[in-house]
Amino acid sequence: MVEESKLEIIHCWRTEGERKALDALLDLYRSTNPDITIIDNALSNIAEVKTAVKSRITREQPPDTFQNTFGPGAMEFWAPYLEPVNELFENLPIPQTLKEWGKIGSDYYSMPLNLHRDNNLWYNRRLTDELDVAMPLRTVDDFFEACKKIKRQGYIPFAFGTKGQAYWLNWIFEWFIISLTGNGAYLRDFYLGKAHPATDQVIKKALVLFEELWKEHINPNWDALTWNEAGDMLRNDEAVFNIMGDWQKGHFIASGWEPWEDFGFQTAPQTDGVSIIHGNCFGLTKGAPHPKATFKFLKILRTIEAQQKFCEIKSASPPRSDCPLQGFDPMQKTIIKLIRSDELVPNVLGSKDFWINKTGEIFEALCRTTDLSTTLETLDIAYKEAFLRSGGATLS
Repeated sequence: MVEESKLEIIHCWRTEGERKALDALLDLYRSTNPDITIIDNALSNIAEVKTAVKSRITREQPPDTFQNTFGPGAMEFWAPYLEPVNELFENLPIPQTLKEWGKIGSDYYSMPLNLHRDNNLWYNRRLTDELDVAMPLRTVDDFFEACKKIKRQGYIPFAFGTKGQAYWLNWIFEWFIISLTGNGAYLRDFYLGKAHPATDQVIKKALVLFEELWKEHINPNWDALTWNEAGDMLRNDEAVFNIMGDWQKGHFIASGWEPWEDFGFQTAPQTDGVSIIHGNCFGLTKGAPHPKATFKFLKILRTIEAQQKFCEIKSASPPRSDCPLQGFDPMQKTIIKLIRSDELVPNVLGSKDFWINKTGEIFEALCRTTDLSTTLETLDIAYKEAFLRSGGATLS
């Protein structure tokens, strides 16, 4: 078997909907490249993917391509280890904001495949109707009043799970930041190293809201559940609300729930007009053993057909603005339209690995202790380490 008859892909898409979406994408690739054998290297989560890839690059045994997060901090970190793919971006109809996130210097390094919207409030429709909770909720105050009403009637207001992935807590922090500032400017600057966590009042106010949610309205086993198991609390009529990306919708549908009948969603209260998003992308690793096969894969990802097939199954949104919406369920159509019209702001996953992991630790400690002063102090130290120290990216 000749070298260019192989393609190795490292990813973490293993749950039912994710796996089906990837299989559809790989089938599309095989249809035009029948002689290429795909080495499908599936790991447990994105952190494992990054760790494995860093190790492989350090040992000078790089994979051909790997699942990555499409966001400004992530692209800046990985650019030294990827080949430019500028020709793939010629006349590519994606939002200008995404082009800016993907361009490091004068080059593009990864092709976005899908986008996820993260500031979604999911809810159990039977329980909101039964408990007389009027949806949608306009403000954060409305949300907390609804939580009190739900709690008085014996249900858990808000379900969440951080098992193995404490960085999910950033979803709540980002929600409250946007709700307090009214637009995406502060959060965008926050991920560019322009904030001052020790003194910025918006950070303290967001953490106060975070503390209130955790002290009064959360499921007590939050650290023992994964994100989808927290979603199952809604499906099992144990809890009413959940904040998560739109893959939660994919989990609900795969579990037999019908959009708008069994469950609903709204933009997280007081974040209207803003979509906090991150994407998944793939690039060509420097020193890849099968560069031609890899570039063919990236060219497939660029197409309307690939983005539509993948995103319809995965409950994601296509980056291409010319991708037709037929085939997407009505709820996903709403989410796609929001992404196409809203101000786009990067989610933490598009940031630096150190910050992603450290904030998970810091916010998890806040959930256990509700110690705001210590949280502010450790957040400020970590922020300076992540964004303000000098020196380039390293794989250590």
